[in-house]
Amino acid sequence: MNAIDVFLEEKVKSLIDSFSWCFKVHITIFSRDVQERLEPGLPLCGYCKLVRETLRYDHRCVRMDQEMCFRSTNSPVPLVYPCHAGLVDAAFPIKLNGEVAGYTMIGQFRTRNTVPPAMLHGWEENGLDTAVLKNAFNEQPFFEKASLENMINLFSMLCDYIVSKGYIKTRRLDIASEVLRWVESHISAPVLFRDLADYVGYSQSTILNALKKKLNMNFKRLCILKKIERFENILGADPLVSIEEAALKVGYDDVSYFSRLYKRVRSITPSAFVKNTCKNGDF
Repeated sequence: MNAIDVFLEEKVKSLIDSFSWCFKVHITIFSRDVQERLEPGLPLCGYCKLVRETLRYDHRCVRMDQEMCFRSTNSPVPLVYPCHAGLVDAAFPIKLNGEVAGYTMIGQFRTRNTVPPAMLHGWEENGLDTAVLKNAFNEQPFFEKASLENMINLFSMLCDYIVSKGYIKTRRLDIASEVLRWVESHISAPVLFRDLADYVGYSQSTILNALKKKLNMNFKRLCILKKIERFENILGADPLVSIEEAALKVGYDDVSYFSRLYKRVRSITPSAFVKNTCKNGDF
């Protein structure tokens, strides 16, 4: 089994911390499924806190982090991109023996001098002074193209050095985390408990006990919740996708049944979710 997760020795955290403070950039180390994160160095910047907490766009930030980490897997160079809030990040995989063990992301810096209009609009809709948002944005470090390339190159070399020295290691996931990863990778298909048990190599009773202890739920409810979460993410990422299409992508070809199931779990219908959430810009 390839149930691995990344963790760092303390000396590495100190090294990354030093790089972060020298360049005034934010660094994040993600697990292979981009569900767990370690953030040595500088804390989340003031502008990002305003975007995530005041504008309540944290889900957008999390979804973009996940998407860009996964996209970076097959990129020969660090994947540099502008985030939805106007700052710039770069993501690339951490590979051990040719296998992705996690991801690293460096960012929260500027290559532009203006806040995206969408962010300003959302700020104004909350009745807030846009000068606060603009000032927080301009406090982030600015990199010209050449400086950006050199800084990213240095960090890439630092990561290669850390890997070559064996400072990044792997560990086996706990049973509940293995189950979560397996369910998420089979989200579009019918999920059979016996198939899971065969994959993780534990008895069904051991798996059930682990899920109860860590997540306080059984396997069936876990699968339903994960499918619903993916359904909501699909609609959030592309509001033009129909409820029927999104339901099919998470393994439900009977949209009426899925709608009843969704309402039982969320207390609203999928249509209400689309109307109240996606269409109002919460995604």
